[in-house]
Amino acid sequence: MNQQILAEKKENVAKLNELLKNSHSAVVVSYSALPVAEVNELRAALKKEGAYLSVHKNTLLKKACDEDGLSELDALLKGPTALVTSAEAGNGLQALSDFANGHKKKFSIKGGMIDGSFCDAEALAELASVGGKEGALARFLSVLQGPLVQFALTIKAVGEKNDPAGAAALSAE
Repeated sequence: MNQQILAEKKENVAKLNELLKNSHSAVVVSYSALPVAEVNELRAALKKEGAYLSVHKNTLLKKACDEDGLSELDALLKGPTALVTSAEAGNGLQALSDFANGHKKKFSIKGGMIDGSFCDAEALAELASVGGKEGALARFLSVLQGPLVQFALTIKAVGEKNDPAGAAALSAE
């Protein structure tokens, strides 16, 4: 093999290693026969969420994954694949899920790594349904809020039972 080509491949693998090290999530997607306009549409949607789509040769990506300890992704690197990375875990999953639902025959999510944990396509779809970091925080806060609301309603009911006139006066204020 030509030394110049070999040096270029090593440089590409080094860039991929850097990209994977700086990413908290790396999702492998499959695409086939997608027009450039649709790929650009996906890239724009991902960019809004802080994620980026890039296409690499499977052999170079596999080598970079193996060097970074992401060998679970090796089985996903077959056929036309692209890599979606983000600096924050879970960014872009909603956009990927929406795009995959609209382009079922041409696009699919194969799987990925989020903060070092392998997730298959089903797990990524479930994470996408949460709605990113803001959605997860909103769900968490609603879970915390539920018992407090129930406690307040119970206190109000006890107050109304013991002093109906006083509870009505407090409600009016």
